[in-house]
Amino acid sequence: MDEQKIKALIKEIEGELQQDPNNTDLLNEMGIGHQKLGAYEEALTYFNKALEKAPDDHKLHYNKANALFEMQRMEEAMHHYLNALEHRPDHVPSLTNLADIYRIAEQYEEAIELFRYITKLQPEEPVSHLNLGNAYSYRGMGKEAIEAYKQAYELDSQQYEALNNIGLILKENGHLESAIEYFEKCLSINPAYEPAQKDLKACKESLGDR
Repeated sequence: MDEQKIKALIKEIEGELQQDPNNTDLLNEMGIGHQKLGAYEEALTYFNKALEKAPDDHKLHYNKANALFEMQRMEEAMHHYLNALEHRPDHVPSLTNLADIYRIAEQYEEAIELFRYITKLQPEEPVSHLNLGNAYSYRGMGKEAIEAYKQAYELDSQQYEALNNIGLILKENGHLESAIEYFEKCLSINPAYEPAQKDLKACKESLGDR
């Protein structure tokens, strides 16, 4: 949705709020609209108003946390993701974003624990395994990362990022010929994927120099 459509929607919701100022769904939608425009302080104002009416609504805590995340207010964002999870322990979007905060803070063990939990909640979701693989990779656990990436690819044969990431780990560990195979598989799915193009070229050049 482009900016003009978002502004038109906000104006429409404002009219509805005049008739029903305590409607938490409308307040939430106003917050989301302002967040999409990058007006995070205004978004927080609406999320806060909604939370005053419905303090146990996990989606409101989640949306407020997202706005705080965009504002780089990580501790506050974490607090509201945790609040969302207190009311809905299996809310995967909150779990995922909380794990990302741990990853950004280089608290890799905590991030891995959460991503493992997410794969148990939705074992058939390839992106969950991709995220777990990334967390393992950041922690330097290449073997575990490769297993997670392979699981992502088994669940979705179009998961080119998983193939690229396996190739990258193999390249970093000097297994250039195997890395080339994975980069080529990646590019067979997405020929325009620049990271794989770059690393494939580097691997071939390195082998050529031997």
